[in-house]
Amino acid sequence: MKEREFSVDGIVAMRDKQPYLRLFMGGEQIGQVTMAAARKIAADIVQMCARTEADAMILTWFEKQGFPMAACAALMVEFRDFRRALDGETVEGSMSDPDTGKTVG
Repeated sequence: MKEREFSVDGIVAMRDKQPYLRLFMGGEQIGQVTMAAARKIAADIVQMCARTEADAMILTWFEKQGFPMAACAALMVEFRDFRRALDGETVEGSMSDPDTGKTVG
């Protein structure tokens, strides 16, 4: 199946004088997003590229080793659950000394 080309164009809207990105698929506009939304989408794409590459590496390694695919699937589920838990962590508002636990800043 031939992929349709994805492209992006930037505009400044006359109605509010704000910048937006327009998203196109196969020459047809499929969306328009704010700069904040565009940055979030870009970060999500980069993150999913890294995660999918890791999953592919695990699958390839299990196949090369001749290990059972059921074990590979179980590892991938655990790895995805691990990443999901890390995604849920909150960012601390202050720093602490790793040795004493005291707030430093």
